[in-house]
Amino acid sequence: MLKNLGQRIRTLRKEKGLTLVEISEKTGVAQATLSRIETGTMIGTVECHEKVAEALGIGLSELYTGIDPRYEQVTHLSQTDARKTTHHTKDVHVELLTQESSKKKITPLMLTLQGGGKTEKENQERGVEKFVWLLDGNVKIKLDNEEIPLKPQETLYFDASLPHQFINEGQKPAKMFLAVSPSKI
Repeated sequence: MLKNLGQRIRTLRKEKGLTLVEISEKTGVAQATLSRIETGTMIGTVECHEKVAEALGIGLSELYTGIDPRYEQVTHLSQTDARKTTHHTKDVHVELLTQESSKKKITPLMLTLQGGGKTEKENQERGVEKFVWLLDGNVKIKLDNEEIPLKPQETLYFDASLPHQFINEGQKPAKMFLAVSPSKI
């Protein structure tokens, strides 16, 4: 965020055709301080930012526009965007519903189980959690020694370190949304 703010100030200053000396004279902020802010060496105070924004002829909220790194994490996949298949057999098809999953805290997946199909038994390391939302079909989830039937629109949340397996006992394909946190495929 520090570097983004400095780049934003520099870009706006140059767009207005102003030099560091001119901004310094208008704000009373030392030229060296302004230079350090622009290069990301220091951040400055909110009071300093207000003075710089005023000298640039904008409000403080406009100065801060676009410097929040959270917006860089937003990714949108449309219906036509290709999705990566992470696992595919005759019974099981798993699609990754986001990009760069290794950089995410949650891995969203679409799991399709063919009629009579089942996944391999798995258990993740401790601390990994799984959320399942059955969208279509009927599925039985073996969770350690328990069997939990799921109907469409039902959900299950569990500690994925417990041994678990998804089984489609019906003839039609079953589709479910899975979220795994922290991100593990």
